[in-house]
Amino acid sequence: MQYRTLGRTGLEVSAVSLGAWEIGGAVSLTFDKLGTIPHGWGATDDAASLDLIARCREAGVNFIDTAPVYGDGHSEEVIGQALEGCRDDWVVCTKGGHGAADGRAWSDFSAEKLLWQIEESLRRLRMDHVDVYLLHGPSADDIERGECLEAMEEMRAQGKTRFVGVSIGPNEMGVQLMEQGAVDVLQQSISIIAPQAREALLPAAAGHNVGIVARGVFGQGFLPGTLKPDAAFGDDDRRSWAKPEAKQALAAKADALRELTGPDRSLAQLCVQYVLQLPGVTTVIAGTSKWAHMQENIAALDCPPLTDEELELIAQVQG
Repeated sequence: MQYRTLGRTGLEVSAVSLGAWEIGGAVSLTFDKLGTIPHGWGATDDAASLDLIARCREAGVNFIDTAPVYGDGHSEEVIGQALEGCRDDWVVCTKGGHGAADGRAWSDFSAEKLLWQIEESLRRLRMDHVDVYLLHGPSADDIERGECLEAMEEMRAQGKTRFVGVSIGPNEMGVQLMEQGAVDVLQQSISIIAPQAREALLPAAAGHNVGIVARGVFGQGFLPGTLKPDAAFGDDDRRSWAKPEAKQALAAKADALRELTGPDRSLAQLCVQYVLQLPGVTTVIAGTSKWAHMQENIAALDCPPLTDEELELIAQVQG
């Protein structure tokens, strides 16, 4: 395993880390604009999830990312069980601002709600603090009001979290937050087909010494090339309501990248390797519920470096 310093936190985290949305299991939530839809990635087995986390630890993975809305709290519960007796071996990251009650999703970045929510997260996680606490996709208005940023500082002062940050949408928001000195860590969607963060966000992160956690590297599972454009998903999988043209576009990108694969590099490993070679990225959170997939992701660290010619082909695919 390779380790990198998570910006000004000083924490040494594994370059490949575990995203724990999948282990939250199947859950359907009602959203105001979308109606009732699956909000997980299908049913999972808790025993398999516990085994996955144990195997990750043995392989040197030490950063795990979760949120209350993953499985309506179940992801945090599984992690809490898995980390008993080995909490100090892990850097634990959870988030706040989104949740659910009685099957209905809500979004609330008020200080009162966030301070309540971290208490609930800590209860499920069976720990007295997390290492990193992130706002989970706040709007520009939420940030401008400032209440959510003040709430995170209060959490830090109370010892509930060591470091704070934001899981962002627009890259511009991340740059603004860094310029304000408001974050230690940012999480952003960065992939081999969507590397826009490299233009302003990643250079700013390097300049401000802010850790970058990359999510979304596998394009909802299509970029590793194992899913067909017309792949059907169960009614407990959030991809079941994805638009067909979106799935087709992702599968087409995967096909275009296949010539960069071979005995020494799979498509999944290419996805991990590309993001990790971007200056400023600290760690990739690989979301999965399967050890075989995680094992493959970790092995990306041993793949041959990408050549200039390969990077040029990737640029052509990016368009």
